[in-house]
Amino acid sequence: MSYIIGVDGGGTKTEAVAYDLGGHKISEGKAGFGNLLINEKQAIANIISAIEQCLAPIQGKCHYICLGLAGFGGVENSEGIENALRNAFNTPFTIVNDGIIAHAALLKGKDGILTISGTGSVSIGIHNGTEKMAGGWGHILGDEGSGYWIAMQAFIKMTKEEDEGLNYSHLTKSFLKKLGYHSVLELKKFIYTSTKAEIAAFVPLIVQHADTGDDFSQNILRQAGYHLSKNTLDVCRKLKLSEHVTIAIKGSILTNIPLVQSSFIKHIQLEKPDVNLVLEDVTSTLGCYYIALKHLR
Repeated sequence: MSYIIGVDGGGTKTEAVAYDLGGHKISEGKAGFGNLLINEKQAIANIISAIEQCLAPIQGKCHYICLGLAGFGGVENSEGIENALRNAFNTPFTIVNDGIIAHAALLKGKDGILTISGTGSVSIGIHNGTEKMAGGWGHILGDEGSGYWIAMQAFIKMTKEEDEGLNYSHLTKSFLKKLGYHSVLELKKFIYTSTKAEIAAFVPLIVQHADTGDDFSQNILRQAGYHLSKNTLDVCRKLKLSEHVTIAIKGSILTNIPLVQSSFIKHIQLEKPDVNLVLEDVTSTLGCYYIALKHLR
């Protein structure tokens, strides 16, 4: 049997999937985080483990391994992971950022734009071999429209209520209850000691309040959709794309929150009425399959 292995290495887990040359899944392996920036030695061990698990139940020839690793663009020296792969597997390989394999998965290896919004946010466009991005700056410089950004708008509003001596809103009271606090004055100890993911975990509360008619919560979610559409359209302009561009979405914020998604689509269609939208979700490892095929041709 001839096959390709795709690896999706994220901040919490690594997934390796073997595909036959027709794109059908034949085995998989899973391990811990694959982001080299967290702990390079452990990440490499996790990646190797996931691939080995994937290889164990199958026989035949692996023609190519494609890896999409979170944070790979920030790695100063990739020799560690490259040497480990050469020593462990006698197989050609390519390593790219995890956003690139997600793009290939949703767009089936073709040109277009992928906009991702989870804890962070970014838009990635590829056209005729040229790659452009907008967003993806991280929570300090940007990430507008991300889960972190959405939650922070509510936390900032809480501080304004406190400073202006206003009665706490229902949303603020909900946040304080979840935190186990009695006053907004206690907020700093949470904000300055928490991870981006821990802050973004408050988004479901905002969605709940939006669903019950809270104007502020609804407005935050609509603004998130607008910011994500702006990044997407910025990439369109950078790539000089026509009206018939294909745009895919990924990430819990864009795929699971209707107000964000509808706002995103509305603002895209105002400028690109003939846009082709890809809204279904697929595993990112499938993007490795499409990328590997191009290397095998």
